[in-house]
Amino acid sequence: MAGFNLEGKVVVVTGASKNIGAAMADAFAAAGSNLVLVAGGAQDLQRTAERIQAEHGAQVETVCADVTAPEVPEHIVGTACGAFGGIDVLINNAYSPGSSRAPILSMQDSVWDEVLAANLIAPYRLIRACAPSMLDRPGANVINVVCGSGFLPTPGGGAYGVSKAALWMLTRYLAAEAAPRIRVNALCPGAVTPTGEPTHEIFRQLLPLVPMGRLGRTR
Repeated sequence: MAGFNLEGKVVVVTGASKNIGAAMADAFAAAGSNLVLVAGGAQDLQRTAERIQAEHGAQVETVCADVTAPEVPEHIVGTACGAFGGIDVLINNAYSPGSSRAPILSMQDSVWDEVLAANLIAPYRLIRACAPSMLDRPGANVINVVCGSGFLPTPGGGAYGVSKAALWMLTRYLAAEAAPRIRVNALCPGAVTPTGEPTHEIFRQLLPLVPMGRLGRTR
């Protein structure tokens, strides 16, 4: 990628097997980075890793795991440090939309547990685990992927939106506490699908709220 050189940087991407996560992994690989790709679906993860290796010649390690499992952050760090010696960039992109689109007052505790575990607790645990291996790496950076639902209520997005709002505030606290050795930023990409087409009903409901009248696409 002309004018954007990240040669030899080590980038960990969660939720990396498709859509925004895969697109971000592509961009970092094109800029010369080595990758640790994390996702729960083995086949999609392996397919993405092999494609990125073939297209960019990047060195790619994979971790097929549920990021909400308490032992997974240390496993990810061990994989990154064992293969590449450290971590320069962590991208927290994995998430759960929640198994229910019910109004907030009708949501069961299990939905809150599921969504907060994936969208808030897992990113925090991974940042905490990765930070020691990032402290002495120039330009170390954490990127938390947030969502417009965390800033403006959207239909049926209660638990998800609340969790993303919490991730946004976690980002702000960590940005203050980890500076200047680690930069912590949030990225809010909006509604995105691989083709830019609404792939399910939730996206069709969101379209009227998008000023451009269309979704984003990854490629």
